[in-house]
Amino acid sequence: MKQPPIEIRVGDLKPAMVGLGKVISTRTSSPALHCVKIESLTRNRIQLTATDLDVTLRIEVPVTENQKFDPFLLPLGKLRDRVKGCKAADYVPVGPPIKALALSEFPETTALRATPIPLPDNVPVSLMRAFSSASPDPTRHLLRGAYLDTSGTGQKAHRIVGTDGRHLFSSNSLHLPHIKEPVILPDHKLWQWNLISGSRPWTLRIGGAKEGVKPFRIDGPFWSVSGKCIEGNYPNYRQVIPPESDFKSVVDLPEEIAEAMSQLIPKLPGRKLDNRPLGIRIEKGLVSLLARDSLQEPWQLYPVGNATLEGPNFTVFARRDYVEKALRFGLHQVKVSDESSPVLFCRKGDLMVLMPLRITDADNVVPARNVTPVVEIRKKKKAPSRKAAPNPKPEPKRARRIAAKRKTATTDPLNDAEARIADANQALLAVGRELKSATGSLNKVRKQRSGDQEELSGFRSLLHSIRHFGKNSNN
Repeated sequence: MKQPPIEIRVGDLKPAMVGLGKVISTRTSSPALHCVKIESLTRNRIQLTATDLDVTLRIEVPVTENQKFDPFLLPLGKLRDRVKGCKAADYVPVGPPIKALALSEFPETTALRATPIPLPDNVPVSLMRAFSSASPDPTRHLLRGAYLDTSGTGQKAHRIVGTDGRHLFSSNSLHLPHIKEPVILPDHKLWQWNLISGSRPWTLRIGGAKEGVKPFRIDGPFWSVSGKCIEGNYPNYRQVIPPESDFKSVVDLPEEIAEAMSQLIPKLPGRKLDNRPLGIRIEKGLVSLLARDSLQEPWQLYPVGNATLEGPNFTVFARRDYVEKALRFGLHQVKVSDESSPVLFCRKGDLMVLMPLRITDADNVVPARNVTPVVEIRKKKKAPSRKAAPNPKPEPKRARRIAAKRKTATTDPLNDAEARIADANQALLAVGRELKSATGSLNKVRKQRSGDQEELSGFRSLLHSIRHFGKNSNN
């Protein structure tokens, strides 16, 4: 007997399908791995499961009240077809296809009976940051995850670490007493999914090793992710973190300076260069960024604002992606020993170590295009004017557009070129209008000349007729 379909609201099904699509791979040749396992939990709740054999996602979705049904497999492509063109408030029927795969073909994961460990809210945040710093290189297996190091003793002595060999993130303000041995949790696209990264609380289960592999499972409010820990000895990351005694210069970036830097970095030239180099210069308390568009050009200086510096002035170069990430993580204290040693971004228990880039022409710097720091420009822009101009004369649209671009250029040094291009375009348009006007005048002259020629031709014809008539009269 065919079981009746279940009714699912599209607004509940579509978000779940995003996560399922991050697990189901189109490259696999196994038909079962293209499918979602659908099973009943209660009369008004079902569970959707997908796996790529490394990681398994289970997510709960509410449904209209229905009878419990037998589990079945449905290809994700057919599930997408059901919701195509539907609105969030619509309900779609979902049931087993006519030629459904046997449930036995779907890989089963063994139940994990380990005690769930509640994770404080700062642990998921640290895990997300460690995963984003892990290596994507498949040949560096041990670095393709987040390392939970519980070997430290004392309160908040445990660390969560992620590194790709060129930058390293570490959070050590943790205490996970129930995790007896260090483990490496694998990175996956799922961890960047907002439905997982933004939900709380989390619990973690670590199973016993079977055949040298430890299973894990992380549960959220309505989802769970399970898989196998990465086995092996994680590299000694501690030797990469410089001791405090090595640092000669320490700068504390105010929030407004750090925010301005993180917003300016993506706009700077040089995004297509190898290693995407970016310079940070602290000179007499002024924080500036160095960037250029090609190796043949000198470095351009972009002043940002003032900060508190302890120690000598310095200039260091690092990959811009890592600098931007450190600032985005809130690591606003920068520690430097010299231009060839690791750079440390830190705040409280979190830190990021960046491997420096060796730049041979670091002194080849041209003066800043805009000598006023970005932060000072923004402050002046936000300050209200004391006295408004009486009855300002409305400007034409073109003038307002040019003025707006020039105004933007004062807040962003990169917009100078755009303003100049806009001025050139307006000049070309004006020349085009003058040329069009001159062409129109020339056409009028040509038409008038043509009319004059026709009139002259008619006059000549009339004169010829008169002469001919006069000859005939004389005869």
